[in-house]
Amino acid sequence: MKQEIKSKFPYPTIRSQQLEAINFILDSVNKSNKKYIVIEAGTGVGKSAIGLTAARILSANSTKENSGAYFLTTQKILQEQYVKDFGGFKGPMKSIKSSSNYTCNFNKKSSCGESLRALKTAEKSSRFFKACAFNCIYKKSKEVFIAGSEGVTNFPYFLAETQYSGKLTPRDVLVIDEAHNVDNELSKFIEITISDKFCNSFLGMQIPRGLTQHQYVKWMTDDYLVKTSAKLSHLEKMMEKYVGLKEKIRSGEFASVAKKFEMLDKHVCKVRRFLELYNNQNWVMNDLPADSYSKTSRKLQFKPIDIAPYAEEMLYRFGETVIFMSATILDRDAFAESVGIPKSEMAFVSLPSPFPAENRPVIYAGVGKMNSSSIQDTLPKIVEAVKQIMKEHKNEKGIIHCHSYKVASYIKKNIRSSRILIHGSDNRDLILEKHKKAKSATVLLSPSMTEGVDLKGDLSRFQIICKVPYPYLGDKLVRKKMNKWRWWYPLQTAKTILQSVGRSVRSKDDSAATYILDADFERFYNSNRNLFPNTFKESLKL
Repeated sequence: MKQEIKSKFPYPTIRSQQLEAINFILDSVNKSNKKYIVIEAGTGVGKSAIGLTAARILSANSTKENSGAYFLTTQKILQEQYVKDFGGFKGPMKSIKSSSNYTCNFNKKSSCGESLRALKTAEKSSRFFKACAFNCIYKKSKEVFIAGSEGVTNFPYFLAETQYSGKLTPRDVLVIDEAHNVDNELSKFIEITISDKFCNSFLGMQIPRGLTQHQYVKWMTDDYLVKTSAKLSHLEKMMEKYVGLKEKIRSGEFASVAKKFEMLDKHVCKVRRFLELYNNQNWVMNDLPADSYSKTSRKLQFKPIDIAPYAEEMLYRFGETVIFMSATILDRDAFAESVGIPKSEMAFVSLPSPFPAENRPVIYAGVGKMNSSSIQDTLPKIVEAVKQIMKEHKNEKGIIHCHSYKVASYIKKNIRSSRILIHGSDNRDLILEKHKKAKSATVLLSPSMTEGVDLKGDLSRFQIICKVPYPYLGDKLVRKKMNKWRWWYPLQTAKTILQSVGRSVRSKDDSAATYILDADFERFYNSNRNLFPNTFKESLKL
């Protein structure tokens, strides 16, 4: 077995910890007949290589017509990392994203997704068919992905394809990376939002006011879905006018209609899916008012409280074996319940960090409490503490985790330093790239870089956590989840803390200090020690 593992391993050498983890997966499946394998391992263990090797061995002797494995990530950047590490042009790992990520061969100013509907209306345009229908980059990428044995994609694309197109069929293994986000990803896929702005622009109407949740669902069934479907049909007929689109395919008029069609088509699919899944006990509605500051209109949001009833049909049936991998499982029983897997069919192992504790100290400063009643008094103290830490690390890059735009704005306003790079909701990746390329000791100031961001080496030698990241109690969904599961609220908080801590130290030779400024951390930690792994405890300096 050891020789087979080495032959399937993607790198020349394999560490003992990786070998043990792969053997654990294989034994759990072949000897214990477990379908769900949960691997908790921090950065540096090499989770991706573990999952890949186990998947290769499990599918090697498969008799399935579509043998092999799917690899799911929560972010496109992680998807690209899989391709970089295990794929490439000639490598076995194939990748696919939504059609909006590919440029149309015929209309270079449009994405493939925007032009796909033109296929129905371009039968007389030989030029279009030559450039697009028979040479579509997205279509070819999808064919290669389906034909391959190892394919990586992201949650939104995978769910859309499996639920709507039916092109992706079950495989031997489904590997889910960043598995602590499974419930969130499934929730985002099936939740639905309707805004006054959308209703007005597409249907010339407003959302009714003052209805109960049940009444709003009835309105969506009897009125909203009928009108959106009729509008969708109207747009399709408009596009059918462009038969033989030799010139008009390039026109702004067609592009506008096609874009509206694509947007509305996706929305109608989501509405139908929601109405199929809805039951009054497992869904919560938020009626969000218009906000002039963020320039948003009134919105109705419907979100599931528990995704477990939908997980098997929507996700797990696409793998005979399902491997979950994450650095922050924290509580195996809570994880199993939250993602809808039977504990009797689950095997779990937690792997220790290979990084020395002295390279990743977590220093509790406790300058003041950041709860709603104390935050105004504490924020000036936070600013002074941040200034002092930046001074101590004056020649080093770092990141400040704020967990809210309000706190981020306050710090930026009161620390007038060119070192600080703050981002908004629409330029996060741009600012991150600016930080990475900067020759000076820049410091990221962010409410949303707790995961999916790799700040290895000199990109971050220090991190600051300003506030214990409690979920927002003003959110009705948060309160519903708290009522359903007593463990949910502290688990989410601990998970976000640990994800934040994990942004900077990315190898055994790497080092970074993390400072926690919120004085409420000590109370939270002492009340929830069981949620924090030994890897964190050995680094913490209270």
